[in-house]
Amino acid sequence: MDLETVKKHIRVLDDFEDDILTEYLEWSKTKVESSVTSTPHLYITFFESNSHYKRAVILLTAHYFNNRLPLSDKPQYNLSFGLRDALSHLNANFLMYQKELNESDEIEEIDEDEFD
Repeated sequence: MDLETVKKHIRVLDDFEDDILTEYLEWSKTKVESSVTSTPHLYITFFESNSHYKRAVILLTAHYFNNRLPLSDKPQYNLSFGLRDALSHLNANFLMYQKELNESDEIEEIDEDEFD
């Protein structure tokens, strides 16, 4: 996930706030990854290739950026629905990903045993 993609989503054209946007982006990545697994560093490939991960990170980064002030006159219903939807799909994808990893490990173990 790169900063330019996030900036397009929130319609920021300059680089004046890139430092704070980068911080929000990192917070969002950490928050989304930790909502799926306690060891996200082991699954970097999964996260980098998952569109639901990208959507959740962009939505959360935009939320952090657009709600920097302690008060907001905008309701947050759309964020809640969009983020929950992305996270539920991401969690389901992660469970399938883990299952596939476990099955491929079992296949490798069986193959090794056959040749011994």
